[in-house]
Amino acid sequence: MNRKMSPLELRNHIREFLKEHKSASLATCQDSIPRCSPVQYFLGEEMDIYILSAGGEKFKSIEKNPNVCLLVNTEYINFRRIKGIQVFGQATICAQDKSVFEEAMKYNPDNEIVQFKGDKLKAIKIVPTEVVYLDSLEDGNRTKQILRHEKVVLKPEELLTIH
Repeated sequence: MNRKMSPLELRNHIREFLKEHKSASLATCQDSIPRCSPVQYFLGEEMDIYILSAGGEKFKSIEKNPNVCLLVNTEYINFRRIKGIQVFGQATICAQDKSVFEEAMKYNPDNEIVQFKGDKLKAIKIVPTEVVYLDSLEDGNRTKQILRHEKVVLKPEELLTIH
């Protein structure tokens, strides 16, 4: 889609896409070493995203470096046919802020994980600073729409030229 959306329209497309899915890849970085973890997420208020987990390296990474990227996408058909969202933001873990777990429980749509993991369960909250939206499923157009500071920026596809 290469028609520039309004900030409200883009925000609505982003929220709807995020609601349609629940699995994502969470990228973190610690000591200059990137790491990517499969996670399940859910939306809170506005665009805040929550992840419940029993732990792992992602929590240690976020404690040292709160900058994260969450990728949610459709199945990869080919580079021309994909729809997805990259959420760049600041993450907080419940060890840093006790209210994060309470907030997550307020929005959690799945009590099964709570019953299964019990008191080992931890929470991550991501507050987006920038969201990149791509929908090339229909026409193959890979123009990205970037929502940053309530403004929309179009980023046309940059084709690689081979000499």
